[in-house]
Amino acid sequence: MATKQEYFFSIIIPNYNNAIWLRDCIDSVLFQTFQDFELILVDDVSTDDSVKIMKEYKKKHKNIKVILNTTKKFNQGSRNVGIDNRNISKYTIYIDSDDMLSNENVLQDIHDLAIEQNYPDCIRLSYQAIRGDKKIPVILSEKSPAELVKNVNVACWTRVIKSDLIIKGPENTLMEDAVLNYMQCDIINNVVPLNKICIDWNRNNTNSCSTNRTLQNNKWQSSLYRYVADLMDNVPTHDYCEEERQLRLKKALQNVLTKNYSQDK
Repeated sequence: MATKQEYFFSIIIPNYNNAIWLRDCIDSVLFQTFQDFELILVDDVSTDDSVKIMKEYKKKHKNIKVILNTTKKFNQGSRNVGIDNRNISKYTIYIDSDDMLSNENVLQDIHDLAIEQNYPDCIRLSYQAIRGDKKIPVILSEKSPAELVKNVNVACWTRVIKSDLIIKGPENTLMEDAVLNYMQCDIINNVVPLNKICIDWNRNNTNSCSTNRTLQNNKWQSSLYRYVADLMDNVPTHDYCEEERQLRLKKALQNVLTKNYSQDK
């Protein structure tokens, strides 16, 4: 049995039809000054040139792994596949395939903070939203799971989690982030903010589900019902996480009744 290689970071990038952005995303990782990482690319049955691009990079880089879903799993389902295929690592990072690491020192900054703070369970990442030529910075500075769970910035790429604590999230849905956020906050004990811009969030991608909710065969509508079920099924142990779950469940049920297909609190 082959021994698994050890890395400091496992970086998981789910992808669906983002070939136009994919090279920039991958390059933003490969050009990092800190190089102790594995990069896991998971394609979710793309119909563009995404797979071709992924295989091209894999041929050139030994620390890249390419996984091709045979049935559609959506973003979190693809991330879960990445989790199952990691080597041994200290921390796991998610990046969406139309986004980028903001600069070449992001991984070094995360690594240094982790060492300085004696390996916290979670490192909070700030980001900038890119819309046209505008860059809108968002600094996230929560210092505890109780603070983190209440923030509306629930995207999983704003959290770096110890690999042995990371959990899988709901699959076959476009409304997974909020459920995953409170469930993840339920099992971590501490949070340290990096307080630097780390992620470029691409708001120029008109094919992104977060900007175009009519995509993927009206998956937003069916996802709302799945979201309600996930909120009901995933009951946390900490009171602050349960309070968040109840707030979201109340709003989600209202949205079902009014046919407002969103996951907003």
